[in-house]
Amino acid sequence: MAKKVVHIGMDLGSSKTSVVCSNGRRVVLPTAVGWPKDYVARGLLGRDIIFGKDIREHRRVLNVIQPFQKGVLKYLSGADAGISDEQLEKHVEAAKLIVEHAVSLVDPPQGIPVYGVIGAPGRASTRNKQTLLEASKEAFDAVAIVSEPFTVAYGMMNLTDTLVVDIGAGTVDICPIYGMYPSDEEQVTIPMGGDLVDEEFHKRIQQAFPETQLSLNMAREIKEKYGFVHDVNESVVVTLAVDGRPLQFDVAEPLKEACKMMVSPIVQGLREAIARLDPEYQQRMLQNIILGGGGSQLGGLDRLIERSLEEFGGAKVTKVYDSMFAGAVGALKLAMGMPPESWNEIKAAA
Repeated sequence: MAKKVVHIGMDLGSSKTSVVCSNGRRVVLPTAVGWPKDYVARGLLGRDIIFGKDIREHRRVLNVIQPFQKGVLKYLSGADAGISDEQLEKHVEAAKLIVEHAVSLVDPPQGIPVYGVIGAPGRASTRNKQTLLEASKEAFDAVAIVSEPFTVAYGMMNLTDTLVVDIGAGTVDICPIYGMYPSDEEQVTIPMGGDLVDEEFHKRIQQAFPETQLSLNMAREIKEKYGFVHDVNESVVVTLAVDGRPLQFDVAEPLKEACKMMVSPIVQGLREAIARLDPEYQQRMLQNIILGGGGSQLGGLDRLIERSLEEFGGAKVTKVYDSMFAGAVGALKLAMGMPPESWNEIKAAA
């Protein structure tokens, strides 16, 4: 069967989507779609739909949708996210286009079935999972939606006595792994992530240096490159514009304070997850906490979480080897390891 099927693992993140294929190809792209604002922009770009880095380069002439931003389609309904039915339909269309484009980028051979596993927040509702399945059905012959932190653990083959904390742009998902797929009740989804840190950092920069010109995208790039939460004296000198003139500013303090807003919710979520576990296994889990997702790379986050859990008898926290592709690699391994009968069941239920 392996010779007749192409397998794909996908981490469909709120900010970035990473894809790994059994043919050896892997890509990462922004989870966003752009449409030209008018016929002039359409003529300039030569396309009706824009993906990838072109969105950043031509943002001013595009209507851009990030379909999963702030939990839309992943764990919130349109009403809960504060968007209209018309806007929700556009988000669903954008999600479908992103999945199809991402699959095309890994170039699966024509005429061969494509089976895939896509990561979703651990507590995503049945309705949200169904929306993701609908968005994916044109790109895959069969697809399964699984918990994002579970794919991280599966990729590392860390399948027993493990607590995975997947820190994404839209959510933080905490999942206990103990040799089988966890139930929804055992998982914790925190409705915040890197996007809120970006907004907080942007706001703090505006308060500290009101004369500077800084976009939210620029704030995000600074955070992704320099973000930290440790207390070691550190300077983060960046160049920002003031009335068009490039000047240097040390943004270490507002950056650290913005990043630290992640720590308390993560620790509280871990405490909640630990309290649900059989006490016989709590200490084992505490000694094997894995941080995944883009937010896992914040400097000092692992050590700060360890200190915050000392009252539980101590903890050991490690970061994933590759925050960009860890989830997608695990999803691919899961897809390739599923027996034929499981895929037949998935296709029959579609």
